[in-house]
Amino acid sequence: MYQSQINVRYAKSLFLLAEEKNMLDEIKQDVELILQWYEENEDIKILLEHPVIKTSKKNKFLNEIFKDKINTYSLSLLQLIVKNKRENHLKNICKDFIEIYHKHKGIKTAVLTTAFELTRTHQTNIKKTIEKTFNSIIELNTKVDKELIGGMIIQVDDKQLDLSVARQIQQLRNQFLNIDFNNKRKK
Repeated sequence: MYQSQINVRYAKSLFLLAEEKNMLDEIKQDVELILQWYEENEDIKILLEHPVIKTSKKNKFLNEIFKDKINTYSLSLLQLIVKNKRENHLKNICKDFIEIYHKHKGIKTAVLTTAFELTRTHQTNIKKTIEKTFNSIIELNTKVDKELIGGMIIQVDDKQLDLSVARQIQQLRNQFLNIDFNNKRKK
């Protein structure tokens, strides 16, 4: 978790409200939308966190952006965060909410890094394999890193499986560096 008592308190409160209202999935989508918006708009983030701009203007701004896009409970949380001057915690509140949601639903997040973009079929097959291995629902995030040359790296929680060509080349390089050519075997 992105541990801060402030973040956890807001995230847990929203989670409990969403659970009580039987709206967990809807609120989670709202939180993901808010998080995406926050991470993609640096200028808006600066404006929202600016201490001189009045709370009423920030709330008006948030209402204009989100009034038809998110649930009223999610919008109320945003307004409460602004009212209490916790705007700089918004990103981590959202991340904590998603983490609480995942724990509640038994979902693990996996990051699949490959040297090139995989087809949807390959992603689905890899996701199914990871789900069987971890006996859990998997939310798969993919990344492309051309430096891997080929193969893949799979990361779930604190476990990582590196099946990349770059890693194999590094292992071969290390083996060759450890060969002692001066040490002759006696027969």
